[in-house]
Amino acid sequence: MLKKLKPVLISISTLGLSYFIAQREFNIDLGIFDTFYSQFYKYSPHYAIQFMKIMCYQNLLWKQDFQSNEQTLNKQIKLKNKLGLASGFDSDGSFIEALQNLGFGYIELGSITAQKNIRFNDDTNTYQIKNNSIEYQSEIPQMGILQSKAILTSLRRNYAIKIPIGVNIMPSEEIYKYTPYLIENDISNVTRELCSLADFIVLNLVSSQRTNKLYSDIVSNNTEVIKKMIQSIQITQIEEIGLQAALEYEIKNQLKGDNLVSEYLSTTQFGLKQNLVAPLYIKVSSNLQKSVLDFLLIEAKNNSIQGIIFQKDIDQNDQEYYNKLKTIRNQIPETCSLICVGGINTKQQFQERLLNGADACQIYSSFLAKGPSAIKDILL
Repeated sequence: MLKKLKPVLISISTLGLSYFIAQREFNIDLGIFDTFYSQFYKYSPHYAIQFMKIMCYQNLLWKQDFQSNEQTLNKQIKLKNKLGLASGFDSDGSFIEALQNLGFGYIELGSITAQKNIRFNDDTNTYQIKNNSIEYQSEIPQMGILQSKAILTSLRRNYAIKIPIGVNIMPSEEIYKYTPYLIENDISNVTRELCSLADFIVLNLVSSQRTNKLYSDIVSNNTEVIKKMIQSIQITQIEEIGLQAALEYEIKNQLKGDNLVSEYLSTTQFGLKQNLVAPLYIKVSSNLQKSVLDFLLIEAKNNSIQGIIFQKDIDQNDQEYYNKLKTIRNQIPETCSLICVGGINTKQQFQERLLNGADACQIYSSFLAKGPSAIKDILL
């Protein structure tokens, strides 16, 4: 039996080795992975996604370079192109090098909370397909802040990050369930650790299936809570820049004292104007209540937030979404960025969102369903 199988095993091994050398060493895309992945995904989305994550972690996927559609957001974030990856796939930065090699113009990590979500259900039936989009049956695993900080710090020090990286933050599940009055403190802790490592910060106001009612009760219907979270992020960023400036000045001049720290804290508004603080984006769903959306539009006009990530609801048709998109674009200043996410499967949908007011777009479900070929199909 083994003798009969020997030629088959040798052939498979030779083919696998040739594919690995062509892909990894010579950066040649033979299309084998795309064909295999699409069939694997149809059979088991969950395991297909885990397989692609392993390939990304080992950096075994080929490189794709797309230089088209460059965009500068907030006069400080220079995108390689206008297509980015939304949060959910890379929760802590483990796949940054592979994802940027695949051709994304920017990446959003997370969601990242102050501590790892302890109630994540490891059920393999995590995903289901609805309207060509991924829908989660249980909460996406949230990665702890220290793990994310360690990975991002290492990548920054090694100059391994070549494209803008955003950090998607949200309160820990146990915080907004048991002690919601500590939400702004929880958000502040995440911001303090990651604001110097991120090119932009995203405050996530999009609830998951598992926490839908809970999140709506505490956040979505309460603009006061949202305002406190925004202020918490801003104050923390100002404090961090001020303290860093004071520390550097103290080291250089060998001075000590509380007065020095206070003096530099008072000058950090200048730092805000000089783009020393990562822009703050708010991520909301297109089915958000009008009162909350109106509040965010006012915050954008007051420059309290620098961008809105507008996620298309799964059940919403394109025209309705475009109408809301145009309304937001017309009501926010030109300096406020508008990013679309959700429902982008083709180049035409990508271009339509840009024509209807978006400065850039993000994909998620299409990347999970098609793999790296989704990026090429949309950009080329």
